[in-house]
Amino acid sequence: MDSDSAETVHFVVRCVMTSVYIIIITVGLVGNITLVNIFITNSAMRSVPNIFISSLAAGDLLLLVTCVPVDAFRYFSEEWVFGEAACKLIPAIQLTSVGVSVFTLTTLSADRYRAIVNPMDIQTSSAVFWTCLKAVSIWVLSVLLAVPEAIFSQVIHMPAQTENGTNITFANCVPYPLSNEMHPKIHSVLIFLVYFLIPLAIISVYYYHIARTLIKSAHDMPGSSTTTPGDRYHKLQHLFKHMYLFLLVQCLYVT
Repeated sequence: MDSDSAETVHFVVRCVMTSVYIIIITVGLVGNITLVNIFITNSAMRSVPNIFISSLAAGDLLLLVTCVPVDAFRYFSEEWVFGEAACKLIPAIQLTSVGVSVFTLTTLSADRYRAIVNPMDIQTSSAVFWTCLKAVSIWVLSVLLAVPEAIFSQVIHMPAQTENGTNITFANCVPYPLSNEMHPKIHSVLIFLVYFLIPLAIISVYYYHIARTLIKSAHDMPGSSTTTPGDRYHKLQHLFKHMYLFLLVQCLYVT
């Protein structure tokens, strides 16, 4: 491929990616702002699940406003041009948003379990207060867990070589010191454990107990003896398909 063809391909890719980022930012802002606005202005919408969903929307807004534009720019330029302060702030905000999303989804699974096992507890007057307290605690925890990201992120100048062989240096923002080869591995393992594996395990346990409770309730209902084993098998299969589909969506969201 000659240089003109390569430049044409790069130009097309940049145009496509620019359009994709614009769509993501626009749709995300409109959708999340609308959701938060409905929650704030409509008192009837201030239920326990909606508090968590609004917290999720606020986390997404934070990510869309601060991190997505920077990521979009970095797609077109490998060099970090936003300075040392932004290098520390942007990764911390990004990890805070991820933490809010993951921990809120995990708390929602516990909330759904409580709603099924003790449905009257979720309707008490204090439920909204405690849910707001949980949502605030999730934000505080997410910020605290993101503090190391702000401390260790730094701008470094890395050597590179142009196409014509000229040696240059370019600035790059890295989330950990490069002095020790173990730092990237430790960073990746901790992120995987805290933001993926542990929450997924907790969510799986709760949805297993939700499924077991629903199955037992369906079996104990009056008239359940009239259903055939085949009917019960298909109902169980249908329930577990929905549970596994939900867990799959959770996995994709977290990653």
